[in-house]
Amino acid sequence: MPQFPHLKFAGNLVGKARFYGGGSESAKTKHNKIERKKHSESLFENTSKLNQDWDNHIAEREALNLAPLNEDIEPIFLQINPSLLSQAAFNLESFGIEIISEEDDGFIVGASLDKLRSLEEKIKGFAEKEWGTGKIADLWKIIDGNRSEWKPQHVLSPALLEKWKTIEDTQVYKVEVAIAFDKPIGKEPDRSKRGGERRLEKYRQQQIEREELLMQRQTNFEEFVNFYKGEFKSGFIGLEDSFGCQISINGKGLKDLVVNYPYVFEVNEVDEIGGTDDIESDTADFQFEVIPPEENSTEVGIIDSGIMENHKFLEKAIKPENSKSYVIHDTSTADLVSHGGHGTKVAGAVLYPQGLSVIKDTYQLPCFVRNIRILNKYNKLEESQYPAELMQKIVEENLDCRIFNLSINSNAPFRKKHMSSWAAMLDKLIHEKDILFIVSTGNVSFQDIRRYIQTGKTYPDYLSFPYCKIANPAQSSYSLVVGSVNDISFEDDYWQSLGNKDDIAAYSKTGTGIWGHIKPDVVEYGGGMKASKSKLPNVKEIGIELVRSTLDGGRAVNKESVGTSYATPKVTHIAAILQNLYGDENINLIRALIVQGARLPGNHFLNPTKEAIEQFGYGIPSLERVTKNTERRVTFYNTNKIIAEEGQIYTLKIPEELRNPGEEYDILIEVTLAYTAKNRRTRQRTKSYLSTWLDWESSKLEETQEDFKNRMLRELDGKELENNSDSDGVIQWKIRERSDWGEVKDINRNNSSVQKDWVILKSYQLSREIGFAVKGHKGWDLNKDPIPYALTVSIEVLGEDIPIYESIRIENEIEIEV
Repeated sequence: MPQFPHLKFAGNLVGKARFYGGGSESAKTKHNKIERKKHSESLFENTSKLNQDWDNHIAEREALNLAPLNEDIEPIFLQINPSLLSQAAFNLESFGIEIISEEDDGFIVGASLDKLRSLEEKIKGFAEKEWGTGKIADLWKIIDGNRSEWKPQHVLSPALLEKWKTIEDTQVYKVEVAIAFDKPIGKEPDRSKRGGERRLEKYRQQQIEREELLMQRQTNFEEFVNFYKGEFKSGFIGLEDSFGCQISINGKGLKDLVVNYPYVFEVNEVDEIGGTDDIESDTADFQFEVIPPEENSTEVGIIDSGIMENHKFLEKAIKPENSKSYVIHDTSTADLVSHGGHGTKVAGAVLYPQGLSVIKDTYQLPCFVRNIRILNKYNKLEESQYPAELMQKIVEENLDCRIFNLSINSNAPFRKKHMSSWAAMLDKLIHEKDILFIVSTGNVSFQDIRRYIQTGKTYPDYLSFPYCKIANPAQSSYSLVVGSVNDISFEDDYWQSLGNKDDIAAYSKTGTGIWGHIKPDVVEYGGGMKASKSKLPNVKEIGIELVRSTLDGGRAVNKESVGTSYATPKVTHIAAILQNLYGDENINLIRALIVQGARLPGNHFLNPTKEAIEQFGYGIPSLERVTKNTERRVTFYNTNKIIAEEGQIYTLKIPEELRNPGEEYDILIEVTLAYTAKNRRTRQRTKSYLSTWLDWESSKLEETQEDFKNRMLRELDGKELENNSDSDGVIQWKIRERSDWGEVKDINRNNSSVQKDWVILKSYQLSREIGFAVKGHKGWDLNKDPIPYALTVSIEVLGEDIPIYESIRIENEIEIEV
């Protein structure tokens, strides 16, 4: 037990949350209601043209030797009032349209399931002011353009779109395909309630019908691919609203799939995936006694190139019976990557995050590591391996692991439109299995850095280039994503490090993530790079100290490598320590505490900028801050669940002596909320991707807790609460819940599933009590499933040796468990 352990909140208030805003009706929607006839005529003109074009196309397909398609199921591209997309219950079912993909500015890629008949009936009723047709006013536009023009723009990845006009009919292409299937059936009824048995029977029937529809759609897609002599390179992986797979198909079939197949929403080429390449230098060897981990220590899954299991510094942390290879046709779990391996170094960095030269005499390993090999001897994932499917299989076969290190990325930046199948699968597994993936941001290649420098593109400016943005799957919403910073400054007569200590590493890919997520979440020391005065980059003498495989010769430890691959396991080390301490808690607590204990380096902490957040996320985590406190710092936490439209309030009492008007101590307050929810891929914004989304708010400086409660909750214990709060003193958190409010412009903490903020106040500004409210907002899940979360709050005195831990603990009547 740490000397100053984290403390649990004494309790919380739970009620119905109060929400603000809503906005007025769109001017365009109002205009459409006024000009009903004109708007209806315009829509009818377009539906008629679409139907005629589709009929002509269906009639020609057999002669063109194209795969059969259902003539009643027609692709459609339309624009709706964008404000509808934020409504939980929004769908186009009454129009007979299935949403295939949500695009920007209210545009929707859809599929009419009845050849636009339902839609045309609604349009006709709107013109005649029939009841129930008013939503046609929110249908702003139906696009009557050629499918071959608009559909590739919205379905293809940028790389594939660029070469789209050069696709050859007879050439075979290997692609990853995503197919929409959004058929929610609601929550399973409680059979113990009145009528429960009848409702449960109906629900079971709906489940059967949904499975039949899913099989029909998958079979339909298989038949389409088989028509073109295509081949399935993977099985189907399913999410809430879609399924995906990897296929090979000829160019003719690929063009037909993209342009005419009604349910496809994403097609992209298969990326090359692997670990980082290394550059060698040298260092000394070490001799000390290695003590095995405690028997009940956590076991971390190392998903990588294998591990040299009999390595003298690693073998006591490995249970060989748990090791497994997922490399096709290769059962060996050895790390066969040249230059000392990759997975071996990653495993070593989990176990020895500070290197080995600091160890004297004995060292007890902090955890076990599990060897999960997926990369071949070339440090690459086999092309026939579908990453999303592989991750699902690994987790299902290693359910006793709760933490997985994934220092593996695509060679390209993430695609900014839809969450990739790989990243979405990580999110699904994290939420459903209560596990954690810790993922590297990916590296800018050595060759690219050299090219940038030689062509006059200076460090760190080139890190803002599109190709230097975080690599798939680092955009994963719930994974803890790690970038790299320099661990030393270096300069001699011929060389100078690219950046100084604690600056962003020259190779570390940067954020932000998809839809404005704060990614990376944190950074760690992954080694630096230097450039000669003639602008040639190198890593000699400023790499980090790592255990290495000796299967191809060389030392057991070398200072040879740099990369986010090796920064990531240092954070995994911290996660393993936390798992040992809080093994019974929801995994969100580990995410929250690591981010809570992170701090932006240097002046970035006091004066954060958008650039700093893009490079460092929330900063460098300190094991000391993450796991314990001091006399000058105290951390409270709680893990809980919340449903949509609910609010939960936590209160911290501040001792009177800390609020003395005669004192002017600088008080740092840090708050972190971490949560997970169900996810879906066909949507393009955080609030559409998540089934329910959460945020947090704090009380104002001069606000009583009664007023704060009434401002945050509209109902408590069945009683309506009246909000009369007119308190001043909004706390000026650094980031804030809107991108135009905080000190950091164009960053919104609410876009992320980990939401940290901090503020420095004078001690005399503190109120007797500070309140924090967690609110659940409606997403697409109408079932209101409980959402797991963790909330952490820290209070610290800066620059003064003022003890506060005990006084705050006693003020809040917290007993320390023994």
